[in-house]
Amino acid sequence: MKTLILAIAAGALLPSPPASFAAQETPTAVVIATATHAGIPLDSPWRRAVYEQAQGHFQHPSWGWRHSERNYLLGMAVADAEGLSVDADVLFAAAFLHDWGGIEPFAIPGVDHAVRSVELAEPFLTEAGFPMAKFPAVRAAVLGHMYDKEPEGPEAVALHDADALDFLGALGAARMLAATGDAPDYDLALRRIERFPVDIPPRLKTAAARDMATRRIAVMTEFLSEVRRETPEGARP
Repeated sequence: MKTLILAIAAGALLPSPPASFAAQETPTAVVIATATHAGIPLDSPWRRAVYEQAQGHFQHPSWGWRHSERNYLLGMAVADAEGLSVDADVLFAAAFLHDWGGIEPFAIPGVDHAVRSVELAEPFLTEAGFPMAKFPAVRAAVLGHMYDKEPEGPEAVALHDADALDFLGALGAARMLAATGDAPDYDLALRRIERFPVDIPPRLKTAAARDMATRRIAVMTEFLSEVRRETPEGARP
């Protein structure tokens, strides 16, 4: 009896829990992303919130979160090459949220997408814990990001030129073709591809971006020329 009691106390005679029960008792590890796909640090809760919002809701082949990630990286590269002193927090928030107001279901007909993006970004960033003393710079960057705008402030200049660069080159052509959606043809996309190498470069604000644009312009122009070469005479591309 004494041996039996000791065995029970030691758990030797207790049945092993089923495998499924044991698995349920093992806590599931929560994986917290520490960087974006391209290695941009997600070193604060608000950055993770912004990135999760972008990945979860900004799904568009031309204006979605991948474009935002490129804009941040291009913006930082432009700032570094130009010698601009930019706040990485401001550029991160502005780059990932600048097109929010142009993506369904967030867009409002008749409201400029940049204005709408600011309206959506301010309460979101407040709740996410963004240092809101920096929000005026985020607002300026979002409102000035399009190539036909006049950016105010270093982050706005960096994002403006980065966004413009992403309209050029092979990626620019791909974005324009992807934006056709359910259109019956891509004539509008081809017209934009034809005009962008002419219209965008004079609007770039930095010498660094103008230098980066050179090869992109050549690639975009050659793409359009190749489209024409491959189209039979008298046919439409």
